[in-house]
Amino acid sequence: MRRWLSLLLAVCLGLSLTGCRPQADPEPSPPETASPAPSRAPESVRFSLAYEPAASLHPITGESQVNQDLTGLVYQGLYELDNEFVPQPVLAASGAPGEDGYSWTFTIKSGAVFSDGTPLTAQHAAASLNTARTAALYASRLSSVTGVAAADDATLTVYLSAPNGNLPALLDIPVVLEQEAGNAPLGTGCYQYELAGERLYLQANPHHQGAPALPWSTIPLTAVSNANERIAAFDSGNVTAVTTEFSSAYALGYSSSYETCDYPTTSLLYVGFKTGAGACQSAAVRQAFSKAFDREGLVQLELSGHGDASGLPISPLHKEYDGEAAALLGYDLEGAAALLAQAGYERSEEDQLLYRRNTPLAVTLLVNSDNEFRQAAAGALAQSLQGLGVSVTLNTLPWEDYVKALRLGQFDLYIGEVRLTGDFDPSPLLTGALNYGGYENWELTQALGSWKSAQGEARVQAAKALWARFAQDAPISPLCFKRGSLLVRWGMVSGLQPTRANPFYRMEEWTTTSNR
Repeated sequence: MRRWLSLLLAVCLGLSLTGCRPQADPEPSPPETASPAPSRAPESVRFSLAYEPAASLHPITGESQVNQDLTGLVYQGLYELDNEFVPQPVLAASGAPGEDGYSWTFTIKSGAVFSDGTPLTAQHAAASLNTARTAALYASRLSSVTGVAAADDATLTVYLSAPNGNLPALLDIPVVLEQEAGNAPLGTGCYQYELAGERLYLQANPHHQGAPALPWSTIPLTAVSNANERIAAFDSGNVTAVTTEFSSAYALGYSSSYETCDYPTTSLLYVGFKTGAGACQSAAVRQAFSKAFDREGLVQLELSGHGDASGLPISPLHKEYDGEAAALLGYDLEGAAALLAQAGYERSEEDQLLYRRNTPLAVTLLVNSDNEFRQAAAGALAQSLQGLGVSVTLNTLPWEDYVKALRLGQFDLYIGEVRLTGDFDPSPLLTGALNYGGYENWELTQALGSWKSAQGEARVQAAKALWARFAQDAPISPLCFKRGSLLVRWGMVSGLQPTRANPFYRMEEWTTTSNR
């Protein structure tokens, strides 16, 4: 059996399908159809998950999203993020920053072992983090990590190029025990990979610390090599749980009866402004435009509720979200009109457009054509601005041309999307590679640095200062954080608690129906 498992996993590790993109890239995402209402009684089927046999099962270097969905069942990290994005210790017993903030030292939880009985050490954790530093899935979030080293079996230190008071939020990275070439690494999670005959399974890990009562001791894995096979497997019941993002360009149209359980993500949909020239170089105009956007309506009408409206580039579920600052940019057409009047714009009685010194307030809104949801959002935002008297030209371009136009600054506003890291660092948008609008503000940059380096409760106060400055300057206009969805065959289980990193989070607390 072990030889067959080695051969199968060798194939899985030898090839890689592009299922995940770097965290800081804006991504096109047309919407999936809305969830159908359950229409029939549950069928007698066995709980089964999908995997891609030609893609790597390695949880750090693999890039198939289908296989990555299994990661939380087989592997654990030093920390995991709950649905309020609070890092909860798992394999880390404790963690503390150094005095200067340029390092963190972590103590490994005692008693944890891999699925073959090998005790977990700090060396395993350090090796996994160093592997992640060059992996496509994790390199962006670990870009400020300059090194990871284990002092002994129980402690390791992470060295940083800049202080990060919330580093644990980035360390929900699987810790693995590498095997001989061709084998998937071992983990410390509830399950392990096993092969019976020619079928791959998840088998309960007898060495898992705490040995919780799992709803299933064995979970069959069904091979799916492409999107059509994945749809067919789910619709037929050969696979009974899948994940999707309803507004993603890569979402699939499942048609069987299923229940939907959403989970928050760090994927931010936002409006970017060209701040170096044109109408949007005025902070008052940017504030006014931000007030013109009905975020809640956008989430309900265009995302069918699968999102969290947000006026700030941090999830409203996060404890460092400042509702008072967000309200300053909240939907308020009268307030938007007043700000534009303060900026010197007056509405013409002849054409009902806004003018200043005989020049109309005219803007170009850029959006990519290969994402129907963003196009619908752009249309709704344009209509709202036009209601204020703004002349809006909607420029819809294919993805490559859209990116080129962003880089050349050929816009006044654009619809963008970014997958932020677990600590919600907005630096890529404000000072980094995604700052297409050329925004610069020393005071906000200082406030951002202070927040990133702050520790413990001091972060809440630093966050208030940052978001107050953000609301005053409105460098971008956040719209919402999208939600992912776990789809499970109707009537099979209850008590689902999916998270961004682990759709099967706390599976031991699920309640199953009989004979399933």
